[in-house]
Amino acid sequence: MIRIIMADDHTIFRQGLAHLLSAHQELEIVGEAGRGDDALQLIRDLNPDVALLDISMPGLNGLDVVKRVVEEKRPTRLLLLTMHDDPTLAIKAEQAGALGYVVKDNAFSELLDAILAVAAGKRFVSEVVAEKVNELERLDDLPVQLSPREKEVVRLVADGQTNKEIARSLGISPKTVDTHRTRLMRKLNLHTTADVVRYAMRMGLV
Repeated sequence: MIRIIMADDHTIFRQGLAHLLSAHQELEIVGEAGRGDDALQLIRDLNPDVALLDISMPGLNGLDVVKRVVEEKRPTRLLLLTMHDDPTLAIKAEQAGALGYVVKDNAFSELLDAILAVAAGKRFVSEVVAEKVNELERLDDLPVQLSPREKEVVRLVADGQTNKEIARSLGISPKTVDTHRTRLMRKLNLHTTADVVRYAMRMGLV
């Protein structure tokens, strides 16, 4: 039997998932919460096998709860639920200590497999996100060396600065900024500003 607590501030969604999961004899819902701090207390009190945590909750958010549980060295395995299919968020969740990352749009079709995987100590990421995560990890594994100036440009692009603003920040011309930007994007096989932002987050430049 896999003992589960669920935390989501949307009561109807949480109850729908609870009803879905209760149909499986190998699963038992032992607690529910609508706030992150309440979820953390349930984990402390009940020591469930798996905690399903919405990322966006009042009080502590899901990532905060994950970090607290990991810091306290509790055995509960952690699975995050979210509206966001952002691969950088999935990577942050894994780095924080979560084994699972499920997008809510796919929760009713993927959640059982996710719980079984996480309970067994395996990683599970929604298919819609997994491909994007793999692409970011592929970029990270490329044998590419950026110059210190190119890294500065990446960081400032990720901060939302325009070429003119970057030029002022670095004391160079906008044309030189454009040259650095074009070169680094070619090196990294990036095509859009959004790609640069994701790369910067992945590499810890922002």
